[in-house]
Amino acid sequence: MNGDKPRLLLFSHLCSAGFVSGAEKLLLLFARELKLRYQCVLVVPGEGVISAQARALGMEVVVFEIPLCTALYSGSHSAAAHLEELKGQFVYQRLLALLVREKPSYVFVNTSVHPLPAIAAKSLGIPIVWTMMETIHPTPHRYLAVDAINEASDVIAGISRATLQPFQGHPGAGKTLLLSPYVALHEMDPSSWPYHRFQIRQQFGWQDSHCVIGYVSGSIYPQKGLEPFIRAALLLKDSAPGARFLVVGNPIDEDYFRMCLNMVQESGLSARFGWIRFEENIQRVYSAMDIVVVSSLQSEGFGMTALEGMSFGKPVVAFSSGGLAEILEATGNGGYLVRTGDVPGLASKLEWLLNDASLRLDVGNRNAAAAQAAFGVETLRAQLDQLRARLPASGFPSPLVKGNGNTVYLIENRRRRPFVSETAFLQRGFRFEDVTRVDDKELRRWHRGSSIREWPDRGSGESPSSRKKRRRKRSRPSARRKRSQAPVRRRPAERSVRKRRSKPSARRIPRKRYGRRR
Repeated sequence: MNGDKPRLLLFSHLCSAGFVSGAEKLLLLFARELKLRYQCVLVVPGEGVISAQARALGMEVVVFEIPLCTALYSGSHSAAAHLEELKGQFVYQRLLALLVREKPSYVFVNTSVHPLPAIAAKSLGIPIVWTMMETIHPTPHRYLAVDAINEASDVIAGISRATLQPFQGHPGAGKTLLLSPYVALHEMDPSSWPYHRFQIRQQFGWQDSHCVIGYVSGSIYPQKGLEPFIRAALLLKDSAPGARFLVVGNPIDEDYFRMCLNMVQESGLSARFGWIRFEENIQRVYSAMDIVVVSSLQSEGFGMTALEGMSFGKPVVAFSSGGLAEILEATGNGGYLVRTGDVPGLASKLEWLLNDASLRLDVGNRNAAAAQAAFGVETLRAQLDQLRARLPASGFPSPLVKGNGNTVYLIENRRRRPFVSETAFLQRGFRFEDVTRVDDKELRRWHRGSSIREWPDRGSGESPSSRKKRRRKRSRPSARRKRSQAPVRRRPAERSVRKRRSKPSARRIPRKRYGRRR
């Protein structure tokens, strides 16, 4: 029964309506396995594909929009300042109330851009699992992001060694744990794959003798490398007349996508290309392909497309970007890795496979077995057992307490913060039914913190202290304004000059009377 399981809140930074990003797909994949051990609740910023899929799995869904912090992902020097700004918004106060209401034993946060749930839960003493699903940019200020993630987590889980690399040599290295994704092929109706292969090829007028090279991306933008894929296809124009190219994805950069379409049209190869918007049922598109290309230009956190292609028994050729290199090397496909951005090298690997059908079949069969061996469900379940062993015993003591008096306190960051009024308590979304009465002696164990005051303007998202500073600054005239309002006075030097000019002396010949002086 769910009541016997620890309660786990999983926070998704996205909930796309039309397609599923890689991070969303992986979070839902982990939730399916965690559901066997925990009472899982998915918290999403809005309704979308994964919220519907979570409900179909019997999971509870909470809609709660939380601002993101891309400064952590980009390794920006302003990461710490941006975090403080987010914590000063009213939504952070409501997030604390959400956690108190839900009473989770643990919190699971995905992606480095989603720090507020981790920070809020940590301040209330709730154990945090923070998953890295992308590689933080290697800037000189990346340590600021690493410090913040380490401070707000109990376990730092990465989907590849590439995502955990920034923590090497850092105090947070001892918290890291690998969680390897997998592909659940048994849920994709393998008996339907031949039909999907025939249907897709018929849609574009392709024969079974054609070799279809596929590109798949949930979101198409420049870093996902559609342009290198097309340029490699153009290099194969004459040497591989039987090659066909299938592009699957949702373009979110329309100008870039239009530029790619124009490249194909100007080359005269439009008949060799097929275009499909993102397909949720991935078995439809992978069944139609003979080779899968992952030409991503960014350092991928994992590269789920590569694993999916191998799991469907296809040869995979990829740029060695981040986690892609790990996947191909772990499955014995290091020979099909190409230096990132090397279009001629990509075309050369594809030509090798295009000209040898038996090689494609052998590599595909080996990939299907290797993908399940290296990244199967049993591997993930063993890793989740390690995760459970690292987490403390379940239980969530309410951080809302009161002693013998009427004052209610919030225990935040090991300090008791008093609410100054009932309004200050209720406007944040807290409930009196969640308040626990304790002895005054126990209450004094926590040092007193700052008071929690009424929020003056909930819609503005501005903290009371920032509002006061802004008012003081507005009421205090600036030096420039003071100067503009002050009466104009002539400087002594100016008066003396004008005096001399108004009364010319005998030593100086006035120009007006005698002309220009020589």
